[in-house]
Amino acid sequence: MPNFDPTAPLSFTHPDPKREATETALSSLPEPAFRKLYDITRVAASRAKAAGAMETLYGLTRGMKTLQRIGGERGIVFMKSQSHSAQK
Repeated sequence: MPNFDPTAPLSFTHPDPKREATETALSSLPEPAFRKLYDITRVAASRAKAAGAMETLYGLTRGMKTLQRIGGERGIVFMKSQSHSAQK
């Protein structure tokens, strides 16, 4: 059972005593849920940045970097949205 909510943004304090257990749970999360968690975390990080909530942003950035690393290990590649360039 994961010790995190895969429907809430992933954020890590530094240091985070639960990080190892969370990373283990992330490694076995099904790909669709893993991708959704990345999207949820990315949106939350964008909002934190826009609001100037730097401490929140730092934790979310750690979460995104962890998702990118574990995703890479699993062969999951995250692509930037092309919506902005498609509108030109």
